[in-house]
Amino acid sequence: MTSKKASKDPVKKSPQVAKLKASSNFSPPTLRHRTYSDVPLHTSQEQSIRDLQASMDLAFQKVYEKVDSILLNQEEIKERITSLERTQRDLEQSTSFLSTTVDELQARQTKMDADTDQLRKDMDEFLISQKAIQNSNEETLKSISEAQQKAERYSRSFNLRFGGIEEKQNEDAISEIKKVLSKYFNMNDVTIENAHRIGKHQAGKSRHIIAKFLFRPERQSILTKARRSLEGTGYFITEDMTPEDYRKKSKLRPIMNAAFLEGKRPRFRNGQLYINGNLYVESRPNVPTRE
Repeated sequence: MTSKKASKDPVKKSPQVAKLKASSNFSPPTLRHRTYSDVPLHTSQEQSIRDLQASMDLAFQKVYEKVDSILLNQEEIKERITSLERTQRDLEQSTSFLSTTVDELQARQTKMDADTDQLRKDMDEFLISQKAIQNSNEETLKSISEAQQKAERYSRSFNLRFGGIEEKQNEDAISEIKKVLSKYFNMNDVTIENAHRIGKHQAGKSRHIIAKFLFRPERQSILTKARRSLEGTGYFITEDMTPEDYRKKSKLRPIMNAAFLEGKRPRFRNGQLYINGNLYVESRPNVPTRE
């Protein structure tokens, strides 16, 4: 007799095997169990057959389990391959995006470099233009300043500055000047347009008087005779110079004094120093220029 247990399928079907059957053409061999109920067997023979069949069932069970493990590993490998392929595609897309981004950045950088170069050129041109304008403005201002200096010098060339004349309350400056000219220069018919004190009041000191003469020859004659005529009187007469000429003369005062002590003839006129008739040039003192 065969046992009921032997008549059942000894191989346990796993989900992986079922999946394999559904997804492939693989079909495991069907075990056919033979029964020996019609064959007269001794009890020992029947037990041997049962043992053999049990061993075969166990062997087949191990084979199916091995196949199931292999199939499972194959599925995992397929999933890993799919994941790697997906990752590769993502990397390729990322690489493509990065490459495109790098190209765009390089293009932008190239444009920025070109714009920077153009801006630098424009700035250089602007600076050159500004420098030219500045030089032109400086030349214009210099010309205007020189013209103003020239006009002011001409206006002041009719003036003389008198010092040492005692300042009195309610005085007539023109009368005070004429007294000095009459007494020390023997000049009684000099025509003076205007005369007035200048500068701030200082205790114990008399301010200078500026006198404007109608005729320049009279003014020049007085200036020429002033040093000799007024020596020892306490009076003095000087030219009425512009503020700029005063600054220049003050700066050149040591040179003028040294030249005078050497017996030379220093003369400051129209903002320039002449020594023995030669123009004094500070940067080239050995190259005189005729007056």
